[in-house]
Amino acid sequence: MKRGKLYGVSVEPGDPSLLTLKAADRIRQCGVLAAPRTADGSSLALKIAAGAVDTAGKQIEYLDFLMTRDPDKLAKSHGEAAERIAAHLDAGRDVAMLNLGDASLYSSYSYLCRILLERGYDAETIPGVTSFCACAALLNRSLTDMDAPLVILPASMPDLSAAFALPGGKVLMKSGPALPEVKRLLREQGLAERSVLVTDCGLPTQRVFINIDEAINESYFSTILIAP
Repeated sequence: MKRGKLYGVSVEPGDPSLLTLKAADRIRQCGVLAAPRTADGSSLALKIAAGAVDTAGKQIEYLDFLMTRDPDKLAKSHGEAAERIAAHLDAGRDVAMLNLGDASLYSSYSYLCRILLERGYDAETIPGVTSFCACAALLNRSLTDMDAPLVILPASMPDLSAAFALPGGKVLMKSGPALPEVKRLLREQGLAERSVLVTDCGLPTQRVFINIDEAINESYFSTILIAP
């Protein structure tokens, strides 16, 4: 039996209307949708996809990923999720794994794709709109100047202070849990007035904090843009 193919489908940050034609086509094509879910059993990625494509009749393979930095626990979690997808691929079923934002940027899909490619499975990654590009568009601002670089940072990384000192614009991904420390560093380095926080971009709960000092720690999906 011919193996199925894995598709990493980017479903945008929150607004279903931003889903690309190619992403929508792959969701329609695949009989199985792999959807990461939270502890309460919900899947934002699946909800966004269903807002653009009819997902009725699809087999949903929910994936549970650990929120930990322990490398051994993460490897075990990714391996277990890859096995669940491999079972469908071995049965000849194509699988579309849904990813918030772009599937190539800080995505759980990238780990599973690597595992399955190493095992000889076929995969295709469908690009999409990143959360920080959606935030910049919402604010009508450019992320870069002509000769300035753009630095993309996970807010949980160590030594953010040194990264802030780099030239160019900055993007801080998933900054919610780290917000108090991030705000302190921004004030300390004189970057607070150049910073804007957007939470839940494209969702009904979306909020924009032009004054970073007024920002509150209310969402995991928080992105900070720092002008160059």
